[in-house]
Amino acid sequence: MASRNDYKYSSNEEKNAKRSNGQVQPNDGRKFNPWDFENPWSHGLCNCTEQCDETCYGMWCFPCFACHLAWRMNESCWMTCCVPGYLAVLRTKMRTAFRIRGSYLSDFCAAECCPCCTAFQMASELRFRRLAG
Repeated sequence: MASRNDYKYSSNEEKNAKRSNGQVQPNDGRKFNPWDFENPWSHGLCNCTEQCDETCYGMWCFPCFACHLAWRMNESCWMTCCVPGYLAVLRTKMRTAFRIRGSYLSDFCAAECCPCCTAFQMASELRFRRLAG
């Protein structure tokens, strides 16, 4: 059985770029950090006037709008009734899935200080990513 030291690489670049099939991938010198999210939100937090019907729906019946938003993200509608801070949780899920820059603190502050704007931003993001439902 071969020991660990039997597998030598000619450089650190090759070692970091090896794929399971043995091919070396190009490396531009940057190290990959899975926690560096590169994408911005497609719409700003206060950009809720683009979809008049959606804005009216959310302003007149926010619990229904939030339930529909959770459903569009494959979460239970009961989450909006039973989970404290549910909107921050949904926003973090969306931000992580789409690799959008931010932090849980920014998600929490946005969701607690302006839940309507936060929900509208999330709905706009789903529409932008063509995941409207």
